[in-house]
Amino acid sequence: MVRTVVITACVFAVTAIAIGSVTASTVFAKDQDTAKTGPPSAESVTARVDKLFAEWNRSDSPGCSLGVSRNGIPVYERGYGMANLELGVPITPASVFHVASISKQFTAMSILLLAQRGQLSLDDEARKYITEMPDYGSPLTIWHLLTHTSGLRDVFLLHEVAAPRDDVFDNDAIVKILAHQRGLNSAPGAEFQYNNGGYALLASMVKRVSGQSLRPFADANIFKPLGMTHTHFHDDPAILVPNRASGYSRDAGGMHVAVHPYLNHIVGNTGLFTTARDLLLWEQNFADVHVGAPALVAAMQTPAIPTGWSDTSSYGFGLEIDRYRGLRTIGHGGGDPGYRAYVARYPDQGLAFAVLCNLDDIDPATLTRRVADIYLADVFSTPSAGSATSTLPHVSLSAEQLASKAGLYRDLSNGIFGRFFVRDGKLMSAAGAGTEPSVGLTPVNENRFVLAGTTLVLEFVPAAAGRAQELHVTGVGPKPIVMQQVVATPFAPSSADLRAFAGEYTSRELEVTYTLEARDSGLVIHPPGRADILLQPIFRNAFHGDVVEVLEFSRDTHGIVTGFTVNASAVRGLRFDRVRP
Repeated sequence: MVRTVVITACVFAVTAIAIGSVTASTVFAKDQDTAKTGPPSAESVTARVDKLFAEWNRSDSPGCSLGVSRNGIPVYERGYGMANLELGVPITPASVFHVASISKQFTAMSILLLAQRGQLSLDDEARKYITEMPDYGSPLTIWHLLTHTSGLRDVFLLHEVAAPRDDVFDNDAIVKILAHQRGLNSAPGAEFQYNNGGYALLASMVKRVSGQSLRPFADANIFKPLGMTHTHFHDDPAILVPNRASGYSRDAGGMHVAVHPYLNHIVGNTGLFTTARDLLLWEQNFADVHVGAPALVAAMQTPAIPTGWSDTSSYGFGLEIDRYRGLRTIGHGGGDPGYRAYVARYPDQGLAFAVLCNLDDIDPATLTRRVADIYLADVFSTPSAGSATSTLPHVSLSAEQLASKAGLYRDLSNGIFGRFFVRDGKLMSAAGAGTEPSVGLTPVNENRFVLAGTTLVLEFVPAAAGRAQELHVTGVGPKPIVMQQVVATPFAPSSADLRAFAGEYTSRELEVTYTLEARDSGLVIHPPGRADILLQPIFRNAFHGDVVEVLEFSRDTHGIVTGFTVNASAVRGLRFDRVRP
């Protein structure tokens, strides 16, 4: 359910990749170097693997559970750190973790089992089973939901910008919210956009088609047949979970128990509780099929659409298919408050890895790759990821050269904004129209920049006759992402200008009314039951604010403001009509 994964515009990719990659490339550089020395002994393997987790392997820190298997046989299992800090309980291979989006592959398998039985078809329209869904004018199928190509708006952001609900925010509530949407971010099948709500809909579909909710269905048809005795979909907060690892977050004030408002109520996109040991049993089912017909299991791992997360990344059904250092990988990550997890399989080498963590600033994806570096040291044929940009020569640019790149840019494919600005002599990139969170870029020539530790290359193309300056980004998919600089007269509205936007605005799709107030500091949104949102002008009739990102106002032929649309990365074109000045 982590929204940082739901990123299509290039600056969102820059920011998201930077969070995991830049830090990790420094932390694990020494271990990466030692992994190039050839086949290690069994003793050195375990010692070097343990070293990767050493910083968390303490009595005062949460940590991780690691599992490694070869051809279905466990070869190493170990717990590092504490499952519960208050009770002093250590993590073991039997510790049960919430694994967030790793849940999706089990939801996908549940749908495939129903297809195998003839109870549905992947080509069926979703509204055949979720009958509340509207007709969008183009078929939105189960296949679209499985592959994140539905075009649906992000239901969690919709929930965040709507008025607080009186009922529980659960799978039924997700159906209600999405059923009220009359618009999509994009036409079904047009683009990959990671969508948690789509997998929550699939869980509701399992219940409506099979007559069982996802928890008992998956338990009877997946977990019990595979011997996954410590795994379940957690849809009831009252269920006792032996050996459960508590989730933790860390900030400037220290360690805290993580608070997750949706845990225990929503399943399909999230909600799976499991162990590293159980996940390795599941991974072996892809090589030695016991659950699901072989053709369906193969379909799960067949690339359906490029994700844009890297040049080699594609999505199947609940699984990412990629390459790491020349080797094929199939896996998925998961993250929610207090938890991070990653599971990956190297099918051609028969190796599988599971890293489950109960501290949400740990990067299990990078840890998994570092463990693979050790176990596959004699197999990898290419250097570690990120070296392509790290070996490029770096140059120094003048303040004027850096300033020429600064500005607001808009993705030509989806209308999403990104800002580039100079801070402390460095070009920075930020998602949306604001300046935080941001990452720094490194110049390799006057117009070309890289993000250290990744394969991202950003090239600024100077303006030409009839065309504004553009930004072309490679390293995030099979084709470049093109953004164009927003060339507009600086917008500094007077108090009178701001008053023209004040009033009440209603969204019929969200069934909510916002009050917009004009203040000397700018416009302020008063969402009912939510924190105020301060809007800052970015260009004429457009403002930026937290959560909503960019609001673009419309006017009638007399220049009177008639409404606005919310244009965020995951919710595009959400209309609010002005109902009262």
